[in-house]
Amino acid sequence: MAHTPGPWHVEDDGEDIFVIGRPEWKCTRNGVEGQWDVASITDLYEDNKPEMLANARLIAAAPDLLVALKLAKDHSELEDEILEIVDAALSKATS
Repeated sequence: MAHTPGPWHVEDDGEDIFVIGRPEWKCTRNGVEGQWDVASITDLYEDNKPEMLANARLIAAAPDLLVALKLAKDHSELEDEILEIVDAALSKATS
């Protein structure tokens, strides 16, 4: 199964934080056609808000990071140690 295509972005409604994407199938989110929650990050403690936002931003960057890893692997000479990390990350993202 393919992931929801990027780009993804972060929305904070004051309580929860959402990572929003536009799946290829028809959907709506809060009345906006074509948007859907890719992930939601919730916590009971307000003092975790900076970490929650950082996690959401990292998740939202995932489609771009996947493309960057594929390009790096296909179009550059990587040292073996770096290539192992790239291959492991690609496997984690696509398997």
